[in-house]
Amino acid sequence: MNTTLKRFIAFVLAVQVFVSPLFTVSAFAQQPYGSSGLLYSSPSRGYQQNGYSQQQQIMPGYGMPQDTYFTDSMGNILMYVNVLGEVYKPGQHIVRQDSDISSVLSLVGGPKEDANLEKAKLLRHKPDEDGTQTYPINLESYFEEGDRSEFVELKPNDTLVIPEDKGLDTNMALRIAALIVSAASVYAIATR
Repeated sequence: MNTTLKRFIAFVLAVQVFVSPLFTVSAFAQQPYGSSGLLYSSPSRGYQQNGYSQQQQIMPGYGMPQDTYFTDSMGNILMYVNVLGEVYKPGQHIVRQDSDISSVLSLVGGPKEDANLEKAKLLRHKPDEDGTQTYPINLESYFEEGDRSEFVELKPNDTLVIPEDKGLDTNMALRIAALIVSAASVYAIATR
């Protein structure tokens, strides 16, 4: 009876070791900003705040090239900017002509926890006069010290890319440690 119980426990632990990595559940990152309308994300969408409803504005026609500026009904000069990677609201966004990278980051809800802020880059739709099309941007220095020295002026259809940090995160380290402990338990029970 005692040997049968040990073998059963060893079998259950072995199944846990091999099956648990297949069924890990990751928590979805919650957006820090709700859809309450407090974050003005696009002039094409109306929002309501404190009982005041702003008039919905008309988007430019589909035939318009997206690498140009356009205006809204209030005369603001606008442009499209793309944000890809580890942010809460990736995609194409409409921003004012004088917006900088920090404004765009606010618009997309900021970077996620697993964003590699040191490896961010801005990709130009068309090369600048000197031929530059890719600008590396260290967002970590901006978030730690407020350093905007690496920010470049945004142009229509620029793409801000914030890659994922490929390092070993805490969740992965705990999963690996749990697998090692489970394997050691199986070995200890099986050799008794």
